[in-house]
Amino acid sequence: MNILAPLACSLLLSALFTYISIKLFRYFNIGQSIRGEGPQEHLKKSGTPTMGGIAVLLSFAIAVLVFLDLDGKYTALVLLTIGFGLIGFLDDLMKVVFKKNEALKPSQKMALQIFISLLFGAYLLFAGHESGVTGLLRAAGFSFGWLYLPLTVLMIISASNATNLTDGLDGLLAGTAILASGAYAVIASRMMNYDADAMCALMAASLAGFLIFNFKPAKIFMGDAGSLAIGAFLAGAAILLHKELLLLLIGGVFVIETLSVIVQVASFKMTGRRIFKMSPLHHHFELSGMKEKNVVFIFWGVGLIFAVLGVMII
Repeated sequence: MNILAPLACSLLLSALFTYISIKLFRYFNIGQSIRGEGPQEHLKKSGTPTMGGIAVLLSFAIAVLVFLDLDGKYTALVLLTIGFGLIGFLDDLMKVVFKKNEALKPSQKMALQIFISLLFGAYLLFAGHESGVTGLLRAAGFSFGWLYLPLTVLMIISASNATNLTDGLDGLLAGTAILASGAYAVIASRMMNYDADAMCALMAASLAGFLIFNFKPAKIFMGDAGSLAIGAFLAGAAILLHKELLLLLIGGVFVIETLSVIVQVASFKMTGRRIFKMSPLHHHFELSGMKEKNVVFIFWGVGLIFAVLGVMII
């Protein structure tokens, strides 16, 4: 299949839906609430339209439905992505309604994530998806066995929340997620898995259409509707390709951002001191005097290095 037409369709639809979303959300006063304890520079972003991830997911889903003929496992990946998008949408909607930066309780959000991840993992096992491991782990005789399902759930939830943490600067998550999705598209192509190749490429194209309006100064934010869904998609794609551990490298930026939060919290609880000026890590660089756009470019560069390394070691 010629992938150029689906990619162009996905990118153009995403750009169109994002533009329409900006107009609609401004009309209905659907804007982001900014945390007062964050960088003061961000306070002027308050009221910027949010939930732009809806445009990304909608264009991605339409392109997949129109151009791809998927089997059950890849249909499940689409549903996993949309499911996490719906969790994020509910959280975003409650933030807008109640004018708070937090909406769903962490326990509520986690319960929904576990439920959807369990459905996805259970379906894969039911559909005959191999529950073993590949590469060096298999050569060493390591096997997940009965742990496969809980580890699948853990991987999806971890990736989803890692991308959610990364979504803190204009264009940061969209750009790094394009690189990660593109890397998995290349890997899938080399494995001659054309369903995964096309899906990852379409996700990258949908994100690119959104990035046109999300780069600084952002006219719209992704919101949890997009950030949670992106991590779930990347984890699901890695699972279907049996390249689960590779996500730690390809999604290295997401891993670093998450670790910075874990280290910050642990340090404060144990010593009463903070290692970073603020976490996730991108805020530390901002508060150290670096311009937001420069921080984003640096993180994109690091993400590109991780993506290239991930492709090279296959």
